[in-house]
Amino acid sequence: MAGHNDSETSGSDQGNSGLGSLFAFLIRDGNLMRSPVLAYAVLASVTRSGMIYAINTLAGAAAIATGDVLLLLAAIASTLTFSHLARVASFRLVETTKRRLRTELSRRLLDARADFLSRRDHGKVYSIVTHEVNQISYASVNFIQSLEAALVIAFCIPYIFYLSWPSGVATLGAVVIGAIGYLLAQTPAQASAERASRTEWTFFDRVNDVLRGYKELRLRRARRDGLQADIVDAASRERELKVTAERFFSLGQTVAQGAMMGLLCLIVVGLPLFAGTPTETVLQVLTVVLLTYGPVETVMGNLASFSRAAVARRLIAGLEKDLIAEAETDAATTGPAAPPARFSRIELRGVTATLSEAPPEGATAPADDERFTVGPLDLVLEPGEVVFISGGNGAGKSTLISLLTGLRRPEGGEILRDGQPVTPANLQDYRDLFSAVFSEFHLFSRLYGLDEAEQTKVPPHLAELDLAHRVRIENGAFSTLALSTGQKRRLALSVALAEARPIIVLDEFAADQDPVRRKLFYDVLVPQMARDGHLVIAVTHDEHCFDKCDRLIRMEAGRILADTRQPGAAHAMADAASGA
Repeated sequence: MAGHNDSETSGSDQGNSGLGSLFAFLIRDGNLMRSPVLAYAVLASVTRSGMIYAINTLAGAAAIATGDVLLLLAAIASTLTFSHLARVASFRLVETTKRRLRTELSRRLLDARADFLSRRDHGKVYSIVTHEVNQISYASVNFIQSLEAALVIAFCIPYIFYLSWPSGVATLGAVVIGAIGYLLAQTPAQASAERASRTEWTFFDRVNDVLRGYKELRLRRARRDGLQADIVDAASRERELKVTAERFFSLGQTVAQGAMMGLLCLIVVGLPLFAGTPTETVLQVLTVVLLTYGPVETVMGNLASFSRAAVARRLIAGLEKDLIAEAETDAATTGPAAPPARFSRIELRGVTATLSEAPPEGATAPADDERFTVGPLDLVLEPGEVVFISGGNGAGKSTLISLLTGLRRPEGGEILRDGQPVTPANLQDYRDLFSAVFSEFHLFSRLYGLDEAEQTKVPPHLAELDLAHRVRIENGAFSTLALSTGQKRRLALSVALAEARPIIVLDEFAADQDPVRRKLFYDVLVPQMARDGHLVIAVTHDEHCFDKCDRLIRMEAGRILADTRQPGAAHAMADAASGA
């Protein structure tokens, strides 16, 4: 399945998504080309090279010349100035890259299909949007530092060749040995780092279990201990993998440091003994090497962070690839949404959907006998009706609601609005017909999407639903969400009523309500919504209230067993309620 592919890294993937991909991203998409940081880095490396040259000139001169002193002071001042500017610009670049990546990923998440998000591992998404984004963002700073250091090295190696060609060969050899050591350590280090990141996803999932299941965890110590054991195991495996990755990174860096130390020994001891290099030249070469030792350390030290960032880039690219593949075709539409139009008829013709538990990573797809098919469903709905849907657990009620609201794509059949098929091109217009309070609903702290006129409708509904004494609207947000489950569900209904959409879907709304509020729901709210012209679709198990709807749909094993019409029932209740 597309949602569980997760762009797992294969050998070919790693070949295509290494440091080259990372650097291409940083240059092309990381705002490097639009930032002055590159210019500052180049200027800082040029002035640092000028400083090295000025020091050697003064050291080798018979007498100190004013011009050489001024050149050295100017080079030092310029190096410090440009380095400072580069650091500030680099920090700004980090935050810009982080903001862009996070907003881009959040936009793609918002644009993805609902059924794709429902089966997504949330721990993976949290980890990528936080930890992996941080890794790749800070790589831009390391890239600038390494670029500045590499330019200094590139300027100084020819100078060393000019001073003493044996020293130049030795310096070049040390750099090559250090690079080989890094390259040999990179592959196992990256593999361990990527496994550590994937293990961290499991850790985030378990933390999510703690936050969402805190009640159940406190009712059974064994359950709490079992979850804690899983958390400890995930954290321990992540630690071991990160230590292994760091061991390889450190090994590569140690090889580079050893090469540089060997170079220093060779310059101090080997050049005078074997090459007969004059002491003055040895000192000049040693000065250059010592002043470039810091840049070499910077480059070699940053290689490990580049490897981690390359892993992060690969994981981010994998998530982006899945999100792009699962994006809804109309998701790129921008601009204010038009108010939902009315409808005269919604029809489901032979609609089917197949449900199956997603297989774990690397496992095969479930067998046909492990799949559950809902449908084919044939249904016609019209404005002003009150439709109750009943059935046992697993009968397909929630899937029918997902199909009807356009949150799930049917695998067979079609949905028509006023005789026209609902397609990806007009899917959002179709969804805009609906307001809903799902069985597993999410209550936002702010009134997102509600215009000023709709927000003014919320307080009267709060009073009607007996919530005005607990919740207020302050600057477009609820004053509190510290409510019981039943109160939160009524709060969600107040928002749905304020939206005044043509269709209101309520999935097990009365299940969390006390008898007084349940009576209010069935005897007052539902008839009032029908009298206002809404199509009301309610999933309910309250058999004693089945006579309070216009139609009763019974489902079993994914099929509609009966669609019983009771003409005028809900409207008669509405009239009676208004008369009273």
